[in-house]
Amino acid sequence: MGILKQPFLTLKMLLMGEDCEVSTVQSKEQRFRFMASGIVTLFLMIIIVRAAMMLVSSREYLLWAIPVIAVSMLDIYFLTRSLLREPKKIDTRLSTVVISIGATFGFSLVAIGIGDPAIDVPYIQVLQKVGKVLAILPYPFVIWALFCLKDCLTVVPEAHTVVANGIYKYSRHPLYVCYIVWAIGNIMMFPTLSMLIGSTAQIIFLVVRLRLEERLLIEIFPEYQEYFNRTGFLGKR
Repeated sequence: MGILKQPFLTLKMLLMGEDCEVSTVQSKEQRFRFMASGIVTLFLMIIIVRAAMMLVSSREYLLWAIPVIAVSMLDIYFLTRSLLREPKKIDTRLSTVVISIGATFGFSLVAIGIGDPAIDVPYIQVLQKVGKVLAILPYPFVIWALFCLKDCLTVVPEAHTVVANGIYKYSRHPLYVCYIVWAIGNIMMFPTLSMLIGSTAQIIFLVVRLRLEERLLIEIFPEYQEYFNRTGFLGKR
């Protein structure tokens, strides 16, 4: 039940401005953090509902919908926990907040909601089946990464600490790798023009967001440069 309460805690802090453990909750930086986390929490709650509806409508989405619901709930839990930590520095420029929110699944969610007809492509049924498989593959790695990050999971780039354990020994950005795979899988599962545009935009925003995050971490943590030099985006260097 604790995980289920997390989105309501986030929204309560965001909308009512209640105090939390972080002493600077009334500051501009904290407001940006709550705003970004609140918006993404809403996205995740809608994704949970949407996945549940698709699961009820057709059992063919069973292997896709259940991991989506589980990972979305973990995202909400760790995002809310991160709000109770005070980072060493936050990048709360408006452009960064917009980019960070754009790097989430908001675009894909809107594309599914639009529901425009599928693009006429050869072997569309095969494409959709491959997309479903591709969408399932990242989940074990996403869960592994989330439990490595824990309350260092954030929407906007924040400098909490250098996470270099677990899956992060093999990739600087395992979550980004998985999100990009998911975006490609979404295009294949829902081959519509809106999904193609939305998922492509998400990938671009992800790449920009990770660059902003790396710049912040290198600035605050000198040891991150060493980690950066020995660990690639995917695999050791």
